[in-house]
This record gives sequence, C-alpha cells and structure tokens, in this order.
Amino acid sequence: MRISLVSWFIFSLYIATFFCMAALSVSGQCQSHQQELLLGLKYSLVSSLSEKLGKWNQGTDCCSWDGITCDASGRVIGLDLSSQSISGEINSSNSLFRLQQLNLAHNSFISEFPSGFGNLTNLSYLKLSNAGFTGQIPVGISYLTKLVTLDLSVSPLFTPAFLKLEKPDLKLFVQNLTGLKNLYLDGINISANGKEWSQALSSSLPNLQVLSMRSCYLSGPISPSLVKLKSLSIIRLDLNKVSGPIPKFMAEFQNLTSLHLAGNNFSGRVPEEILQSPKLQTLDLSFNELLQGSFQNFPPNASLQSLVLSGTDFGGQLPESMGNLGQLTWIELAHCKFSGPIPKTLERLTQLTHLDFSYNNFSGPLPSFTSLRNLTELILLDNQLNGSILSTNWSSLPNLVSLGLGKNSFSGTVPPTLFQSESLKVLDLADNQFSGGFGEVKGELSSRLETIDLSHNGLQGQFPMFVFEIQGLRSLSLSWNQFSGFVPLSAFQKLNNLSYLDLSYNNLSIDSSFTNLPLPFVPLFPNVTYLNLASCNLTKFPEFVKNLSNLYYLDLSSNRIHGEIPSWIWKPRLVYLNLSLNFLVGFERPLLISPYMIELDLHCNQLQGKIPFFPLRALYLDYSNNNFSSVIPPEIDDFLQFAYFLSLSGNNIHGSIPESICNNSVLAVLDLSNNSLSGSIPQCLMTEMSMSLGVLNLKQNNLSGVISDTFPENCRLQTLDLNQNRLGGKVPKTLANCRMLEVLDLGNNHIDDTFPCHLNSTSELRVLVLRSNNFRGDVNCRGNNVAWPMLQIIDLASNSFTGKLPQGLLMTWKSMKANKVEPYAKQVRYELGDLYYQNSVTVTMKGLELELVKILTIFTTVDLSSNKFEGHIPEVIGDFKALYLLNLSNNALTGPVPSFLGNLPKLEALDLSKNHLAGQIPLQLENLNFLSFLNLSNNELTGMIPLGTQIQSFLEASFENNAGLCGRPLEVQCNSPPTSKDNPSNSGTGNRVNWNFVSVEIGFVSGIGAVILPLIFCKRWRIRYYKFTDGVVYKFFPKLDPRNRSCRTISHWTPGRRL
Repeated sequence: MRISLVSWFIFSLYIATFFCMAALSVSGQCQSHQQELLLGLKYSLVSSLSEKLGKWNQGTDCCSWDGITCDASGRVIGLDLSSQSISGEINSSNSLFRLQQLNLAHNSFISEFPSGFGNLTNLSYLKLSNAGFTGQIPVGISYLTKLVTLDLSVSPLFTPAFLKLEKPDLKLFVQNLTGLKNLYLDGINISANGKEWSQALSSSLPNLQVLSMRSCYLSGPISPSLVKLKSLSIIRLDLNKVSGPIPKFMAEFQNLTSLHLAGNNFSGRVPEEILQSPKLQTLDLSFNELLQGSFQNFPPNASLQSLVLSGTDFGGQLPESMGNLGQLTWIELAHCKFSGPIPKTLERLTQLTHLDFSYNNFSGPLPSFTSLRNLTELILLDNQLNGSILSTNWSSLPNLVSLGLGKNSFSGTVPPTLFQSESLKVLDLADNQFSGGFGEVKGELSSRLETIDLSHNGLQGQFPMFVFEIQGLRSLSLSWNQFSGFVPLSAFQKLNNLSYLDLSYNNLSIDSSFTNLPLPFVPLFPNVTYLNLASCNLTKFPEFVKNLSNLYYLDLSSNRIHGEIPSWIWKPRLVYLNLSLNFLVGFERPLLISPYMIELDLHCNQLQGKIPFFPLRALYLDYSNNNFSSVIPPEIDDFLQFAYFLSLSGNNIHGSIPESICNNSVLAVLDLSNNSLSGSIPQCLMTEMSMSLGVLNLKQNNLSGVISDTFPENCRLQTLDLNQNRLGGKVPKTLANCRMLEVLDLGNNHIDDTFPCHLNSTSELRVLVLRSNNFRGDVNCRGNNVAWPMLQIIDLASNSFTGKLPQGLLMTWKSMKANKVEPYAKQVRYELGDLYYQNSVTVTMKGLELELVKILTIFTTVDLSSNKFEGHIPEVIGDFKALYLLNLSNNALTGPVPSFLGNLPKLEALDLSKNHLAGQIPLQLENLNFLSFLNLSNNELTGMIPLGTQIQSFLEASFENNAGLCGRPLEVQCNSPPTSKDNPSNSGTGNRVNWNFVSVEIGFVSGIGAVILPLIFCKRWRIRYYKFTDGVVYKFFPKLDPRNRSCRTISHWTPGRRL
C-alpha cells in the first residue's frame, strides 16, 4: 500500500500544528490537540504490525508514548519508529523541521529515497538503515550541517533495497557535513577508488570517529590522505575490493579500537605496529588470501578482545606471549599457515568464549583448556595434533557448546564425560586415531547433545548402546570404525529427533526385519533425511525405509542385498541413491523416479537388460560393471543436460557413440570403457567436449578409425584412455593443446607414427602408454625440448622403436629420481570439487598383465621391452631412486649389466632378458633388498652367479641361456669360486671354512627360527603375517583382492562417502 500525497500532506499538517502547539504548552505536558495530531499520524501510516504505534492512545500523555522524546518544555524532538514494519511511500518531510533525532530504520517503505529529509535542518541524529528506501541518495541530506550521526546503511540480509551515491558522489555528499562523527554507509554503491574516497572523507570530516563502509564497491589501495582523520576509533571497510598493503599509518590512530578489513584484496605483510596497537580491541583481517604476517610478542595487559585472521596467509608459530591477551574473548585463525604447538599459556585466557584454529598445521599435544570456563566453542579441525585429549577436564567447561577436534591424529580413548556435558551440543572427533570401546557410560547422559561424529577412527568393541539414551540427538555418524555386534534398529525408537544417521563401514549386523513397533507405535526414524547403512551386512532392503517420506539421501552400498530394486525405494524427495556393490538383478515396476534425483550409483551389481532410465536432472550417473545390454539412446542429450559424470563402463553396451552426447556442455567425466562399442569416435568429443571433459575413457571397445586432430586450444583433458581398440592413424598434433594431460593411454591399437615429441607442452604428464602399436624411429626428440618431470609410468613395449635409449629425455623424468618417503601415498586421479575419478592403468609384471586400479604417485615403472633399442643402458637410470619396475627385455642392448642398478633401493622387478648384455653379474645387485623378480636370461653373461646373496634365491629360468654363466641355481658348476673379499691373513694350508656357505646356512637357520617357526606354531602371528603380505600386494594390485569382487570403484566423494 502506498501513502498518497494527500495523506502525507495531512500527516505534515498534523506534525506542524503539533509542534506549534507544543511551543505554547506547559513544560512536559502534551496538549490534547497535539495528541490528536499524533494519533492522526498513527492512522495515516500502514502500521498494523507496529507495537509502538499500537500503544499510542488518548488516555496518556503523548510525551510518554513509546518512540516519542520531548525536551524540558514538552516539545517533541525525537521520533523513533524503528523496526515497526511500517510500509508505504514517503513523498515529503518538510514539516518535521524541529526534530533533532529521527530513526526509521528497519521498516518496509520500499520507495525512492524521499528528498524532503533535507528540510530537517535541526537533525543531529538520522538513522534510516534498512528502511526500504531505494535509488539515489538525494543531495538534500548533505545540507543537514548539524548532523553528528548519519546511518543510511543497507544490508541485503534485511532488505532488497539498493542505494547509490552517484549524483551527488561521495565528495559532494559529505562536503558540508563537517561536524559528522559517525558515518555508516554500508551496502551503498559508492564505486570509488582509494584516492577518491579517502580524500573525500579526509578533506571534509575532520572529526570523524566511526567510519563504516562495508560492501560499498570501494577499490584500489588506501590513500595516505586518510591519516588526517586523527580521531578515528572504528574503521569498517569489509567486503570491498580494496587492495595493496595495509598502511602502517593506521597504527598512528591513537584512539583506534576496532579495525575491520575482512573480505578485500589486501596483500603484503601486516605492519607489526598494528598488531601491537595499545588500544586496539577488535582486529578482523579475515579472507584476504594474500595478506601475510606472523605474531612476535604481545605486550602485557594487551587490549585485544577479538582477533580474526581466518583465510589469510598468516603463519609461523604462536608465541607464548599469547597468554598476555587476558581480555581476549574471540579468536579465529582458521585456514591459515600456522604451525608448531599450541601454546600452553592459552590456559590464562579465562575470558575466551570462542577459539577456532581449524585448517592449519598445528602439531603436538593438546594443551589443557580446563581453566577456560567461559569457552563456548573450541574448533581445532584439520591440523596435525596428536596424543590424548585427556589433558582437559571436559566436565569443568560448563558453557562448552561445540567441540571440533576432527581431522587430526588424536589417539587413546574418548572421554565418556563428553557425553554427559550439560552444555555440549556438537561433538566432532572424526578422522582421528581414537581406539578402544566405550563399555557402559555411567551417570546421566547429556540432554542437549545434538550432533555426534566419531567417524573414521579405530574405535572398536560392541556398538555403543548408550547413544539411544541421548534423546535430543539429531545427527549420529559412527562410520568407518571397527564396531561390531548386532544392532536392532528398533533401539533407535527413542531418537525421534534423529535426521542424520551413518553407521557404514563397521563390522555391524543391522536387523531391519521389521516395519514398526507394535501398537501403540511411532514410525521409526520419522524425521530422518540422511541414512547411510553401507557395508552393514544387509541381505535385503530395510522395510522401514518405506515410511521415510522426507528421505533425500540413501546409501545401502557394499551389502549383500539380492533381487530386484523395489519400486518404493524411489522416494519423491530422494536426491542421492547408492545401491552399488550388491547383487541386484533388476527393477520392480512401476519406476517412479524422483524428479529431484541428481546422484544415482548402481555400479557393481548384476543388473541386466536395457538401461531403463536416465534421470532428467541427474548430475552423476554410474551404471558401470553390470550386465546391461543395449545401445546408447540417440537422444541421450535430452536426459543428460546437467550431468557432469557418466559411467557405463563394464557392460555390454553396443552400437556407436551418438554425437548427441556432445550437446552436454558440462560433462566432466565420460567413461564408456570395457563395452562393445564400435564405429568411429565422434569428432565432437575432441573438438567440443574436451573443453569441459577432464576424463575421456573409451578403452576396451571395438572403436576404429583415427583420433580426430581437432583438440581445441583450451582443452581441459587430464585423462585420455583409448587402450585396446582398433584405432589407426597418428597421434594428433593438437593433443599438445591439452596442457593439463596427466594420463595418456593409447596402447594396444594400430597407430602408425613416430614417438610423439610434439607433446612437449604436456608437462603434467604422469602416465604414458603406447604399448603394442606400430610406432617406429628413435625417441630422442632432438630440438623439441620435451620434458616430463612428473612422468612416473611409461610403457613403450612391443613397438618398433630403434636407436639408443634417450639419455637426454630420461634425465627430465624427475619423479623417477625422487626418493622421498610419503606417509600417505597420493593417487593420480581427476578431482572435481569433492568428487574424484580413479584412474587405472595396466602394467606388465613377471610376464603377467595386471591392472593398477589405483595409480599411486610413488609407483614408478619403465617398460621399453620388445623394441629394437641398442647400445648401453644409460647411466641416468641409476638415478631413478623411486623406480619399482624396469623392463628392457627383448631389445638389442649391449655392454655389461650396469653396477649402478644396485643403487635403486625400491626396485622390485628387473627384466633385462633377450638382449646382448655381456660380462659378469655385478655384486651390487645384492643391494636390491626388495627385488622379487629378476630375469637376466638369453644374454651373453659370463662368470659365477654371486654366492651368498639374494640373487641366488631366484629360479634357474632367470639366468638360463647365458653360455658363460655358472653357479647356483644353474646346473652348470664353475671350476673355481671367485676370490674371497675377506682378509686372506687367516688362510692356511689346512682345511678351510667357506664362510660364504656358512653365512647362507646361518641365515637359513635364523630365518627358520625367527620367521618360519612362529608361522607354524603361532596362529595369531600367522594371521597377522598373511594379512600384512596380502596388504602389500593388494596395495599395488587391488584387482587381486577377492574382496573387490571384480568391481572397480572409479569415483569417490573425498569426505569418505562414495558417490
């Protein structure tokens, strides 16, 4: 409803007459006539929701009415109608000229900014923040020369209004407001650079004390002219684009108590003087990513009460002098680069209520927080803290509401007192190394605890049944632990508020064989929206899921569920469904797919027939490793308009790849591998799709033709796998445009080309497979400056490459030379936000082809076998300290077996067979402690196989067809053993002990005593040994792991849930 000009005229008349009468009235007494005028004002406004106006009535003195302020003579000098939900349009204000204070903030006028406010020349206080006015701020405001406080700020959280200072601009707007002390212009579009707004303020507002211009589209560095504002005590410039360093002169503001510069583009190092400013109480520099700094020493009795530096480049260690910040109540240092221990002196900060050190590199034990009785939030997520958390008496923190210690390395037991806190609502101990069980938690449990996250630990024992007594619980995550036992879901009946439940990946057996409890009953999990029961030994679909009408996330993967997918599983609000790694064979009809379904994972089942549907709004679809047999629909683009992940691999999909699939402009992962697709690869996959695709996997099909040479300049491919097809032609020249390429697998095709030296710009390349094609020529790449420093797997086997091994090219493979120990082996994978796609590659080891379903960055192989390479083995290979597999077999290499091969400490397989290598086997090979496969057969080696070394543990086949070679394990005996390296001074003419043989026997007997006997007689030792050795093998060759059931997980959500 809008207030008309007539209504506003009557309103103005009421106010004018009222003020005239007030001048003649008895001091402090409101005359009846002016009271009627105020009541007329009340009825002229749209104010049905106003509490203040609702209390205005004729029975009381108007000077006592809420929102009215009178002076000693009874004259109204103040009007406060803030937060009264008043709406309408104000067109004039010319009769409010006697007011000194006016507050219309937080209303809903939703109109152009009225110009009449300029007539209120007696105003010293004007607050119109979030009043609903829009458009240009009128010039009349700048005529209010008596103003001390001006607040025109706008917050998008409270009002959709948009204000701007354009005509007049900021300079003209403030030029007459010389008495202004408090200026609030937050959210107003000022659009000025640093020099403009700094000089505008410093030249006109010499007495300014409070400057608040958040989110005003300010830019550029702060001008030195701002130093003139000596009286500044509060500066708020958050959420702009102010850049450059923070000026040192800000430390010269002797009255500065609050400095807010968050969410800008500041860079450089923060002046230490600002951090040491004696009166500074609040400092917020957060979310300036390029802003650097560190803490030196804080003086005793420092004034800081709030310190917020999250999202900056601050780092270093926290000084012990942090304990001097005795008045500190709030500290946030999240997402920085701090390291080292957390100072024990923090226990002196007894006023502290909020501490957030998350996402840093803090290490060492957890200090005691027992003395911080005012603490409400303690967040230390994602650091490197370790040890026990028992240093703090958690029951002594009566106000603690949120405790976040997740993603660290804490160990030991979880204190039961955490579940008995009278204040705690959120408990996050996920992703640590806690162990042990809970047993019985004695005493009364918390009534306020709402969130418990103990996932990704080593907790064990029986399921903690006490959680069923925490009746206020809303979120419970116990996934990825070692809890065991039988859990009846009926026990959750008490948790009526539960909305999030994750019990996945334990050793639990879930009983879900009921629908509801006997009458009178309450439906099980009435409020659950997120349910994850993956790997819970389920054998059928839980019936109670039928009643979960609000369910949006359901994960029943990695169970033993057989049969058809029931039709009731497709909940109307279901967004995410994961039924992978089960034994499902089909779909119950009718299929009523949720219109909101965006993530669907059915991989690794036994689903067959035609693919029944593609959800219209799907972002993620994984139908891989089933028995689907159909063609890809020609109109597939109609179903996949929003999909960024599609995998149909491991089925019997036949026919051709429809070109319509290229109409999806957001697809990032396309995996159609291991099917029966035929025809050519659509050119648009290279021309158009490679601008969005990060992964294109078409291996193990029957595709033919050539690879289109149309990769665009902005190609984004990281993985291109075309292995095992019938592709011919050459390696496309434009593939060099894919500068982000990490995995290139063109093996087992009919490509007829020379070595792809033109890929010199793909410096991120980690895996290169050209095996079993028709490549020819040398691989020296002279003049192409080819450098692949990240290369870790190269397979050129079974081609017709010639010439010498490329010493220059080999020298650029820096990843082969790295010998660093990584505590957690990283993987070569394509990452897209929280999702990652798992790359795989096939390697040949011990004559067998094995698929690496996880490519670890520490795993390096070189396979140049079955070519026509000649000459000596290059010396640079001796620098490949990270090499695991080396295969140079079936070439024409000459010279000796190099002794520098003994310098490869991680080498596990060495194949130099079928060459022309000569000379003796170097003794240095005995240094290869991890060597499990050796083949030197079919060469021209001579001399004795070194005695008493690991080399003699290999079979005869490893050395056969070397005419001059002798000694065990060959049947050919040598005439005399090689000269002993031992000191000959002990030799005599009598019987001599051959210590080489003795050392072998001693080693054999010691091995029997230390290893074999415990394996025979100790069952526990035997189980542990087999688990360890199997684990080592499965780490590199997961496909051998029977637990994988021939299914390969190709994508994950990094927080731990698989998508």
